[in-house]
Amino acid sequence: MNLPFVGTAMGGAVQYDLPDNYRRWLVTLEGQRVVTETKKFRKNRTDAQNRYWWGVVIDILSQHTGYEPEEMHDAIKIKFMPVEKVGLIAGKSTTHLTTIEFVDLIERVQRWAAQYLQCYIPDPNEETKEELQRRIEIEKKG
Repeated sequence: MNLPFVGTAMGGAVQYDLPDNYRRWLVTLEGQRVVTETKKFRKNRTDAQNRYWWGVVIDILSQHTGYEPEEMHDAIKIKFMPVEKVGLIAGKSTTHLTTIEFVDLIERVQRWAAQYLQCYIPDPNEETKEELQRRIEIEKKG
């Protein structure tokens, strides 16, 4: 089992964010040979990005094309993140994309949808015309 321990490299050593957890884990490996792997920290896509992906991007494209959401998600992965596996083309998982990589994917999909499908996908937190109108009406009443 691999457990990630995050910290900051300082003065040739790692200052762990939760050093007690790291020490407790090492105790469970007492007497065993271990391998330590250190790599640069990458922040994976956020839950909010994932909700926007499925709730807005994939939902709009699915409705526009008639594909089921899972089919649309798979088609987008193959189109924008193809990887060859056992002689077949598949789509790279979005699960391990960084926040920046995920933003880049969303922007590429928005441009493609606008250009080839004539389908508008709003930016995150962008109010639709209907939402803006409702908010204005509520503010007028209140």
